[in-house]
Amino acid sequence: MKYLLFTCFLFTLSCTPSTPSHKSSPTSTGDTSPLHRIVGEGKAVVGIDNILFEANFDGGRLHGVNKIAPDTYRIFSAPYSVPVNKSPSFAFTISSPVDRTIYLEFDYMSPYTHRYIPKISLDGSTWHPADSADLTSTGGKSLLKIQLNQSKLWVAAQEIITSDDMIQWALAQTRSHPFLDMERVAETPRKNPLLALNSLTEGVANSIVLIARQHPPEVPGGYFGFKSFFSTLMASTDLAKAFRSKFNIYTFPLANPDGADMGNWRHNSNGKDLNRDWIDFSQPETRIIRDYINKAASDGKKIVYGIDFHTSYSGPYFLIYTDDSYTQLGHNMTDIWIHNIEENSNQKVGPRKRSQELPYAYNWFYRTFGSEAVTFEDGDEIDRSEIDQRARIYATHFMKTLINQIK
Repeated sequence: MKYLLFTCFLFTLSCTPSTPSHKSSPTSTGDTSPLHRIVGEGKAVVGIDNILFEANFDGGRLHGVNKIAPDTYRIFSAPYSVPVNKSPSFAFTISSPVDRTIYLEFDYMSPYTHRYIPKISLDGSTWHPADSADLTSTGGKSLLKIQLNQSKLWVAAQEIITSDDMIQWALAQTRSHPFLDMERVAETPRKNPLLALNSLTEGVANSIVLIARQHPPEVPGGYFGFKSFFSTLMASTDLAKAFRSKFNIYTFPLANPDGADMGNWRHNSNGKDLNRDWIDFSQPETRIIRDYINKAASDGKKIVYGIDFHTSYSGPYFLIYTDDSYTQLGHNMTDIWIHNIEENSNQKVGPRKRSQELPYAYNWFYRTFGSEAVTFEDGDEIDRSEIDQRARIYATHFMKTLINQIK
């Protein structure tokens, strides 16, 4: 994959990001500005004071580094394109040939301010949030204390999960569950495969659809929550087996592989928010998923439910339909599902109603198939074990609800 690389040499004092001024045609439904502008990919490699900062890898995002005081460096991250919502992301490595303590101040293109607690890793695979004693935040900026120990350190807004990681995960699922089919449905603009991972039962029409990670940094719900929900549906329990015998499961485990590899705050490689494109379908990824599910429906599958996995600073919660929409459908399995969760666990779902006129993925199921759907939102900084437990509980009651409600 080719990256736009901002390069500074070791021992220089600063690296200033470039900001191309390319403008596009009017944006699709849901954008907050009539024009969008491509800013840049943010794959910087910067050397300062014998410290090397690198983001030239899949999932990396860094536009520049400046020294602002002794042992203190300003980290600059910009979105790939604007406008974009307030989800400033970053991902880079730091290495030093000597042990030392440094401080990182996170800075973003105005008007964006710090959102995520930095995640730290020694190997790029096992992560933990920065210790609260090492992180101070004032005026929308955060200062992180880092101890370097002559080995590479990863620092990221959320755990780095690339398109290749998801391919390997999907392959592992097919090995563990022989009934699963993995299909490379199509290629994205950057030649990444957009995968479908399906559990299909001959003679069964009723089908559900799972979509994950339209927004790259939404790893808590879009990766951890999705993965636990999915694995509960694929389990060898009597409930899961009964569910799979009655429902086909179409799954898109990474709807935005280009954005994930680019380290984008929110957008795909065309600089568009995919979850604002489910009316216009101006983007390849939304068209690919739409056409694939429409083909299944034309082949006799009945789409009865959709779940779109996301993450919010205020999660966990569900986005659900308005009362009028459920009345028009003539059923409300979602309300029963939520009731079953809250009656049988300590979980509180916190449903939030949104208009079905909005160009979100879950509304597409309502408009196209007259089926129910939710946006499954988890929280930015919720412990990953809690996310796992919640998703498994939700999936268990989802299966029970649909088995009981759809004959």
